Amino acid sequence: MGHRVERPRHRMGPGRAGVVPHPRDPALRRGARVTGLTASYVTLHGAGFTDPARTPFAARAAAAARAGFTGIGVQFADLAAHGGVGAVRTVAADAGLAVTEAEFLGGWALAESVAAPSDAEVTLAEAARAWGPLRVTSGEFAAGPANPGRAADRLAELAARLAPLDVTLAVEAFAWGALCDYPAALDVVRRSGAPNAGVMIDIWHWFATGADAAVLHDIDAREVAGVQLNDGPRVRPDDPDMLHKARSTRLLPGRGELPVRALVAELRTLGYTGPWSVEVNDPWFRALPVDEAARQAFDSATAVLNG
Repeated sequence: MGHRVERPRHRMGPGRAGVVPHPRDPALRRGARVTGLTASYVTLHGAGFTDPARTPFAARAAAAARAGFTGIGVQFADLAAHGGVGAVRTVAADAGLAVTEAEFLGGWALAESVAAPSDAEVTLAEAARAWGPLRVTSGEFAAGPANPGRAADRLAELAARLAPLDVTLAVEAFAWGALCDYPAALDVVRRSGAPNAGVMIDIWHWFATGADAAVLHDIDAREVAGVQLNDGPRVRPDDPDMLHKARSTRLLPGRGELPVRALVAELRTLGYTGPWSVEVNDPWFRALPVDEAARQAFDSATAVLNG
């Protein structure tokens, strides 16, 4: 699993819990015990991870709201195709949703400097001004390894610029990337000292990078910026087909081989209460009509969270 990292003095601040369910939430009418949920971008966009969205944003938002989601995620590259920041905010609000999650802010972990804001950061700042508090998935897709001290400095610079906009940077680990496991990602977050940075625990990546529930014993709940619920097959960190599997075997939570419920239980033992998202994408799932995809994503996730 790599190195053990020391616990920092900084913590994620208060007020980062899950979104309160909307009173029109159909799940509330069914009497379910609901935790506020966000539909991450790829869950309802109806295409492969790197493909343009097949489903228009308005249809995604409407389906998410009908299913019971309270938040929806976006991708910066997808905004222009759907009218830009203002239009997306209006469509989401009309559906009774908040835009709570955005992706992706990368490139910083290996950068010599982040003094000049990237195009993604410029779009992010515009979005945060319009949408309010925002959780932004972040990390490094390119191979490394990263120098942890330099990566932490870059993360600290970005976090400081974005803190006034109430942006939280949620750092993910990818087995093929420069931050190749969760101890490495957590080390960078801790070294940065940024109160608005934490780790994003994507359950598929958590296990694919070699982590297990025991790794959580080194983590404070306030260091977790978000959890993306999904499932999948068991994949080794050195699997030569890792990237393909990451993009094609992200199953509904509870439908794969991973101990999703056990990890959720461990997180709650730590005191973690949210935010929670659903990030699911596999060929069968993305071919579903968007309303059916939203319903299955919401029902599977709430079964895990409330079961």
